[in-house]
Amino acid sequence: MKRLLKTLVEFGDISYLSYYFAEFIAEKADEDIDSMLALSAAMVSEANQQGDVCIMLDRYFEEPLFHSERIPKPDMPLGVDIDQWRRSLLHYHCVGIAGETCPLIIEQNRLYLYRYWFYEDRVAHYILNRLHSMDDANVIKQSKVLKDITDQQKHAVELSARRQFTVISGGPGTGKTTTVIQILSTLLSQQADMRIALAAPTGKAAARMMESIQLGLERSSIDGNIRQLIPGEASTIHRLLGYRRQGLRYSHNHKLALDCVVVDEASMIDLTLMYRLLDALADKARVILLGDRDQLASVAAGNVLGDITNQGHAIHPGTDITTPTIADSVALLTQSYRFDQQQGIGKLASLVNTGDEAAVLALLQSDDPQLEWHSEVLDQPQRGIFENILTYYRAVVSSDNIAEALQAFETTRVLCAVHSGAFGDEAINQYIEESMRKRSWIDVDTCFQGKPILITRNDYELGLFNGDIGMLWFDDKHRLRAYFSDGEGGLRALAIYSLPEYVSAWAMTVHKSQGSEFDSVTLILPPENHRYPISRALLYTAITRTRQHLTIHASQESLTAACNRTDVRHSGLATKLGWQESLAKNFIPFSSR
Repeated sequence: MKRLLKTLVEFGDISYLSYYFAEFIAEKADEDIDSMLALSAAMVSEANQQGDVCIMLDRYFEEPLFHSERIPKPDMPLGVDIDQWRRSLLHYHCVGIAGETCPLIIEQNRLYLYRYWFYEDRVAHYILNRLHSMDDANVIKQSKVLKDITDQQKHAVELSARRQFTVISGGPGTGKTTTVIQILSTLLSQQADMRIALAAPTGKAAARMMESIQLGLERSSIDGNIRQLIPGEASTIHRLLGYRRQGLRYSHNHKLALDCVVVDEASMIDLTLMYRLLDALADKARVILLGDRDQLASVAAGNVLGDITNQGHAIHPGTDITTPTIADSVALLTQSYRFDQQQGIGKLASLVNTGDEAAVLALLQSDDPQLEWHSEVLDQPQRGIFENILTYYRAVVSSDNIAEALQAFETTRVLCAVHSGAFGDEAINQYIEESMRKRSWIDVDTCFQGKPILITRNDYELGLFNGDIGMLWFDDKHRLRAYFSDGEGGLRALAIYSLPEYVSAWAMTVHKSQGSEFDSVTLILPPENHRYPISRALLYTAITRTRQHLTIHASQESLTAACNRTDVRHSGLATKLGWQESLAKNFIPFSSR
């Protein structure tokens, strides 16, 4: 295997980061750079960058290690007995078993970087410990707050009141906000001085969480005394934990003074962030996670919500109340009150979720007023795409003030499946701005009034985080400033030169759109032969970002492939939580994701 790893870098199967990590491991073990040890190290490093927590050694017994398959199979450990592979790795002092401190860890047939094994182990520990802690819920039966809600919602409320750890999963419009309000009311009616925090992974998601709760409270009949006790703001998880340049303010050494934390958009939480959150909570603190288990997994490594909720498979609660299982802490909300499940956006989302590509195509070809499909996708986006987009966005740049511009911008969005290439958000943003300049709608400068921006790097001092969206606008002194939500219904203005890295936000990736909803969405998918295949979860997530109208620019082949492709994140968390491990269909080697 002479210079195998160099060849893998040249072919794009692994990054230079993975190569240099493998080189480091090989040097520590006094091994050749192309040894089995180095190759395994490169594989697990690359897998982490692609979202996996670990690599499953037994998955590669009959599968190629890398998507390109340019490396001859005899040179790869494909025919090697899994036990022999494990034994060969454990021969080195830099590879250990669960519980040891080594750069690489093997647990069963899973190979980890130590850091991810540790995070996974602790997250499983924190969750399992909470499964066995139950409160007396007799007061729930006497409570007057459990009214005007469905049986599914009532079950979720009762679980949250009884247990220290609860997950409530449901798609858009299934009543998660109503359920949360009832949960908070129930908990506070039992303990008025309960210290509760509301949080979400991003600033946008936190703002939407609070807006939804406040709107729900206005419509509810909850007692005024209880209403005043409900938290009046939600923060990002980063802000809750006190993220600073020098590290976290809160951790196992300095616990958060909370009795309960309610976290929305939990599908966006990666393994590291979940560990940080649970590590900072007191042992008796109640944890309630809200989210949609069918949405995309987090950008970083891990699919924590998916692992906790059995990766989309059926959930059957246990019958022995003395030994509660993880299934006993999961409540599913399936009835949507926003979408008609028999037509339009709701039906399309449901069909995509089940992988029924024939029904998906039939629905898109119908005359449903909520759906519009353009299937003429060649090697680059067609001009007609941008004509419609510019019609939507003209209201933004022609607004009279920043509040009006932001309101107009938040009604619609262009979503892309990928970041680079002709169909990526980078190219789409550039084309949109070039088209606006040709029409003299905006200045020729890179920075101009009405430019929406998306933060791509955390800045803890400014309180801006990856995914936050703002807009450039002139203040009353004709200075171009960046305006962001202050989390309390107002805006704060920041000097442009002080901002962390940002990009234009006319178009954004589906990943970045999580936690947001718009009246209309234009979704642009690349051809099926694109380097990064589109998954069912991505398509479902994009569809459920819109409330009223969806325009899709995608070939029939792309849609069909997406409906049939399930993107699997490899980890051991689901197994450690007690779910029976099942082989994933349509397994995708990590280098092709």
